[in-house]
Amino acid sequence: MRKAVVALLVMLSCLVPGCSGPQDAVVPAPPQAIPGIGILRPPGDVFALLLDGDTLWCGGVDGVCAVDTQTRRVTMIVDAGRPMTYVRGIARDGGGALWFASERGLVRWKNGEATWFTTKEGLPDNRVNCVLVTREGDLWAGTWSGAAMRTADGWTVLGKRDGLADDMVRVMLEDKSGSLWFGSYVAPAGGLAIRNASGWQTFSTAGGLPHNDVVTLLEAPDSTVWVGTGFLDDGGAVQFERKGDSWQPRRTLGNAGGLAGGKARSIYVATDGTLIVGSEYQGVAVQTPQGFRVLTTMDGLSNDEVKSMVKDGAGNLWCATRDGLTIIDRQTLLNIEGGTS
Repeated sequence: MRKAVVALLVMLSCLVPGCSGPQDAVVPAPPQAIPGIGILRPPGDVFALLLDGDTLWCGGVDGVCAVDTQTRRVTMIVDAGRPMTYVRGIARDGGGALWFASERGLVRWKNGEATWFTTKEGLPDNRVNCVLVTREGDLWAGTWSGAAMRTADGWTVLGKRDGLADDMVRVMLEDKSGSLWFGSYVAPAGGLAIRNASGWQTFSTAGGLPHNDVVTLLEAPDSTVWVGTGFLDDGGAVQFERKGDSWQPRRTLGNAGGLAGGKARSIYVATDGTLIVGSEYQGVAVQTPQGFRVLTTMDGLSNDEVKSMVKDGAGNLWCATRDGLTIIDRQTLLNIEGGTS
């Protein structure tokens, strides 16, 4: 009887929009877990993270919620007025508004009010994979049918004919030089496209990418850019460096280089250059003096698919996974990175 009641409560909790599971459930660690690694559910399946002070915005399958990084509790579930599912990107503009990239459109959210942008408002596609606000304040939405920049008159759309590797845009990045990076996810076609003042550069497996599916882009503290690629267990991470007005691959990592799996699902680089790479199925690989240390659910992760990572103000690493958030405390992370844990 007790099991039936518990199951019913869990099912009812899944009806709460934005997040699934019992509210603020701190999940017990597995017996062999490393001390200092915690799990928070809800949220459930999380794609995107955006840190705003002590608030961590989490976008995922069920929508968006806010987590207080100090209390480690969900403080808000975003009500966008209609279902906002598969949120794969979050950005904040200079006016304090949050932008959510969802499979049903782009959402601007400020002061508790949501404004939707879809094909009716000029987007090329309702399926929005990512959103970017540049240093100049330009707003970009990466969709299945091109990259759209918001203008005073609507939207200007870039596609393959304009220089993209493919019309489908999975991820975007603006680097410190102002170059814009666009990654697609339509292998065997697609790849990576970079736009700067000199024009376009495109890369595929023929030009140094481990795989033509680009899933993450990150500029490191040393101004190099890491590109995570792959599908299932095939792919890897490649580091790009700037040479004059162009970018070139410098270093490639995969299974043979110590990563947890072939696909580099997410990447984080610390200020000291320490590299952390999440995989599709095999956990997360943390760089140490002895090589990469792979952490999995056996070590305390909430799930072995790590989709996004960010550090809070205290130095704790938050990992978005297929099944909740994993928090690696600062000292625990330092011990792992130092090879002492």
